[in-house]
Amino acid sequence: MRYFKRPFGVFLIVMLLSSLSPMSSHGMSESVRQALERLHDSNKDVRQQAYETLTRKGDASVIPILKAFLTGLLENRDGELVIYGPRVQTPQKKREYPLLDALTGKPVVNEKGEPQYAEELGPARMKANRTERNTITQIIKALALQHSDPEKRIGAILAAGDKADFSLLPVLQKQLEANPQKITKQALRGSVARILMVHGNKEEKIKAADVLGKEGSARAGSSLRKALQLEANRDPEIVSAIRDAMIRIDRYQSWIKVAQNLFSGLSLGSILVLMALGLAVIFGLMGVINMAHGEFMMLGAFTTYAVSVGFRLYLPPEIYSYYFLVAVPAAFMLSACAGWLCEWALIRHLYGRPLETLLATWGLSLVLIQSVRVLFGDTLSLVPPEWLKGSLEVSTDLVFPINRLFIIGFCTLSTLLFYLIVQRTKLGLLLRSTVQDRETAATLGVPVRRVDGLTFALGTGLAGLAGCVIPLYDKINPGMGQGYVVDSFMVVVLGGLGKLAGVIIGGMGLGFLSKFIEPFLHAVYGKTAVLAMIIVFLQWRPSGLFPSKVRLADDQ
Repeated sequence: MRYFKRPFGVFLIVMLLSSLSPMSSHGMSESVRQALERLHDSNKDVRQQAYETLTRKGDASVIPILKAFLTGLLENRDGELVIYGPRVQTPQKKREYPLLDALTGKPVVNEKGEPQYAEELGPARMKANRTERNTITQIIKALALQHSDPEKRIGAILAAGDKADFSLLPVLQKQLEANPQKITKQALRGSVARILMVHGNKEEKIKAADVLGKEGSARAGSSLRKALQLEANRDPEIVSAIRDAMIRIDRYQSWIKVAQNLFSGLSLGSILVLMALGLAVIFGLMGVINMAHGEFMMLGAFTTYAVSVGFRLYLPPEIYSYYFLVAVPAAFMLSACAGWLCEWALIRHLYGRPLETLLATWGLSLVLIQSVRVLFGDTLSLVPPEWLKGSLEVSTDLVFPINRLFIIGFCTLSTLLFYLIVQRTKLGLLLRSTVQDRETAATLGVPVRRVDGLTFALGTGLAGLAGCVIPLYDKINPGMGQGYVVDSFMVVVLGGLGKLAGVIIGGMGLGFLSKFIEPFLHAVYGKTAVLAMIIVFLQWRPSGLFPSKVRLADDQ
């Protein structure tokens, strides 16, 4: 089987295979430095010797230099290789090219230690010969397969398979024989199989189809579909092997979709539970339909944003990733204090008049939205902490974002703390007694007015906690709460007001239901379908899953 069309390409890969080894941690060798300086030599033989040296002794640190050489952004300034970086705004308010040391990647500085810039590209720039650009590109691809960064190395391996790059097949097979780590081995095996599906013989294609079928990834399925189009009118055995592999992949991918929907539903349900807890306790104790509940969640989200901005502007950069540890109590306290103030100034004067409290809290939501819009503007986003970035790959194509996992854990912990407060503290005892029999509790000396204010503050504080996790995965805006408050009310109605279990089951049920219906319907139609299902359910159980046994506040 022929591996290359050009003799020099064969020689490059042979040289690379003979020196294939893990990335070294020491600095760039002198021979590699000299080879880089000879890239623009007028003698073709000297340039080819430089390519051979880079292939045998180079590593991934050479890649940026070769890319700059391809694009004409490399220059030899008095024996020092310099790269022109992308244009930036300089302190002198000019758009100029920063100069970077090609060997270290650091900015070139003058005697005063100030970064150097260039207004225009220099005339002495080094640029690859047109006839040798493919050779340089091949070197870059081969060196990328040995990158010391596992993510970049795996990315290069997968890219080789995606493009079915036949010239890199020997390098991939050599690395696969070295028995690398599991995740790298999986990427190598899949890329080799995808290349062989295009360029292999009959036996190799059948074996590659079996490998891809066992892998089960969407990438493997895409390669098999392309191969099926090429083999449709050729060998029936290859076609049969491809179709069998595609059936296995489709079966596996269907389970992956179910797992992803379950995870998404659990994430959404966790936030809805936290939102609905505060809404349920406020309505259960005081009979107040709080239409501004979503805006208290919005206050928590913008508090998190404000804390992150404060950390970025006034504290050292190395502690920026810990801003969320301060944002959580800040979001709870601000939302709780705002809720207590609203209850004291507005809500307590409207007890026993549900329609008027509904209109008053709706007006309050508009005031909060416009106030935040004036202070912060419209749509905003923030950078999540470093320890919440990335993802956890549980299986092939089954990846759980770390920030979503954190949200599930955070909401679970907050719900547990709320339960402990209600069941194990004096405030919880007073709250439960007031909910069960308000008049008797007042007769026994319970300060029901104070309990009302603290309960309202607790409910809005829970909404603030729900809001502080929203910026971890989505943009925020002053009107964001209105989308969540509708779902929260549906959770309260669905679960009933009797027990915490009703809110939890209702929130999780609504979260799962939404994520399983939305893929089949448009988002709007999905919401409509969920609402219709809840209406049908309430025809059967008008009081929800757990009927309320509380006595709402009397007219006062």
